[in-house]
Amino acid sequence: MKKSTFALMCLAVGFATASCENQMEELSVKTGSQLRNVGVLPASGLEIPQNLALTTPADYAAPGENLRNLFTYDAVAPSTCGPTQFVAVQNKYLAPLGKDLIALFGSAQAANSVLNLYMTLNQYSAYFDTSEQYFGQNGEYTELMAKRKRDLEAFWDMPNLIQLNGQHTATLNDREKLADVYQIVGANIKTREQAYAAADQILYFNTFSSYLPESPFFALDGFATTYRNLIVIGDGIVEMLTETGVEPGIVWTGILAHEWAHQIQFKNMSAWYPNGAAQDRAEATRYTELEADFMAAYYMTHKRGATYNSKRVEDFLTLFFQIGDCGFASSGHHGTPAQRMAAARLGFQLADEAQKQGHILTRQQVHEAFVSKISTVL
Repeated sequence: MKKSTFALMCLAVGFATASCENQMEELSVKTGSQLRNVGVLPASGLEIPQNLALTTPADYAAPGENLRNLFTYDAVAPSTCGPTQFVAVQNKYLAPLGKDLIALFGSAQAANSVLNLYMTLNQYSAYFDTSEQYFGQNGEYTELMAKRKRDLEAFWDMPNLIQLNGQHTATLNDREKLADVYQIVGANIKTREQAYAAADQILYFNTFSSYLPESPFFALDGFATTYRNLIVIGDGIVEMLTETGVEPGIVWTGILAHEWAHQIQFKNMSAWYPNGAAQDRAEATRYTELEADFMAAYYMTHKRGATYNSKRVEDFLTLFFQIGDCGFASSGHHGTPAQRMAAARLGFQLADEAQKQGHILTRQQVHEAFVSKISTVL
């Protein structure tokens, strides 16, 4: 776990981690800022032209966290931990995707570049997209997310402050959207015609595989960023978490509430963490992630929040358990499954045991409640 990059099978996402398999170790996921000149790669029939290279825009505000971030630094001391069902779901999708990309492009190196290219294109598309948004592959959760967004705005007293975008694999089959991205981040793109040419190359690759771009790994993003106070949630991460047995509405609500909590942290960073959340980077990450779980659960079970009653508590606690990770050798360690469930349970209890059930604590009060209880989680 102390390698400079995790294997793709060890994909560390903000909500979870995946197990390692030696045969896939050459594949890894990099962030957009790391993806530069892809160049021409050796392949069995397919090559990646130089004009598909990407750059990072000057105004790019990197996500505060990302569900599919790659973490590479030492972290907190190990504690009791084990893989959740979410690991098995990720591996179920990863195995055929990895094999297919290697078969198409001739090597793990080339397959890895394609994987990173597709994921980064879709991240930038979701990041810059200002069109009307929808959620779910066919928009089936658009109304739910609109309602949750309104509820969160009222609950935390943050009207019209947060931009919420969806991420979809369908974007990677959309010529116009791909061209839009290449006009912004294309390393060698100067005209719309050149952007179309790059987009057409991606569409050409798509014709060779049922996994390009249909694999949920290409919509695995989920992040909060200070840019436009933006939250992005990908269909892929929701699809895979739903397959662990958690009801999809709870998955959508839980991810949004968690990312919303990060937006609250961004706005209170200097007051809440004047010297950082912890001296060690890994501990700081775990601290803020567990607080986001705590705040999310407080909203999800509050009588004036998402109003999940006691019969639904087990389901959303299961969600937070599934998204725990055992990445102790990672600066992005978000907390073990048990720790994340414990943080969520405390958030539920804060709402459930309130003397005034209709009263909503301020953001400051919820933060202070977490600070007083964090030791019981760890």
